[in-house]
Amino acid sequence: MSELATPSGIDHDYNFLYSIEHRIERSEKLLVEDLEIVSKGELDRARKGEDEESWKRRHEKEAPGEVCVAKMLSEMGCRVLTAPKGMRRNKENTSGWNKRHRTIHWQVEWIREKSVGRTLYRALGDKAIGEVYDLMREEERRMGLSPEEKKAEKKRKANDIKAAVKKAKVDASHIPEHTTIPLLQDSESGTWSFTPTYTSIPDISQAESPKLEPAIRPRNYHLYLHRPLTPSSFPKVLVPLDPDKTLTDLLRKREVLEFPTIYVLDEPPEDIPEKFMLEKHYLTSIGKAPAEDSETDTDVSHSSEDESSSSSSGEDSDVSIEEGEIL
Repeated sequence: MSELATPSGIDHDYNFLYSIEHRIERSEKLLVEDLEIVSKGELDRARKGEDEESWKRRHEKEAPGEVCVAKMLSEMGCRVLTAPKGMRRNKENTSGWNKRHRTIHWQVEWIREKSVGRTLYRALGDKAIGEVYDLMREEERRMGLSPEEKKAEKKRKANDIKAAVKKAKVDASHIPEHTTIPLLQDSESGTWSFTPTYTSIPDISQAESPKLEPAIRPRNYHLYLHRPLTPSSFPKVLVPLDPDKTLTDLLRKREVLEFPTIYVLDEPPEDIPEKFMLEKHYLTSIGKAPAEDSETDTDVSHSSEDESSSSSSGEDSDVSIEEGEIL
């Protein structure tokens, strides 16, 4: 019994070990903090067992929108020429960065000469330009409806949804839950099986409710990007656009004044009105061969070459400048 430690002895040993461990921990803490090996925040996170990389990702601040826009423009090779402050085009420029889509939300000038005229409507850089224009037309149509017309359209849509739901229920009611195939005969032994076989039918009730897709208007129009900074002795120079492509793709290696200008015409490129000129014909007329696909993508250096050639020939005063635009 004398060789065994007493309870009081155990407590004494425990307190002694705890005191030694506490002193070592305190010495390490003072050493790390005094030498400033790591910052106080990093030390606190290490004691809590918090991963440093995950903490940095959570607390990393997103770059300002202007920085994101500039970076994407650089990747696109797109040059945006800003107008002097106070001029109309500068005031109208509401282009910015969209955090959700992580793309530029462009202000776009839409020109429809035969109908509405000039309209400003924004377009996401990652959305097909034809879809953007169709959405703009649909919003304009709804805004032009009278209160009675809006009420009638809302009622018509509700009736269409009810009819679609009713049809789906009727179709589902004619489908049996199980299909029974009785008395199957074995082709080899000639015996009959009296065990019915059931074929399961999918549960129609769990299917999603029918959704009515909005009516898609036929695209009886053609979209053209206006090429700026061309001599006024030429007609307006236009670039045919593919409506299924996005502005991010269509504006690569191009110049815009504050924001892009898009013409909406009834005529296709081969029948374009005389007051307009296709870019490929313009490039040929100034002695610069167009690229293989000049309608959608041209060399980024063409603008600077055109400007230098026009200035060297003394035609600076003959360049078309719209309100709020600069050379």
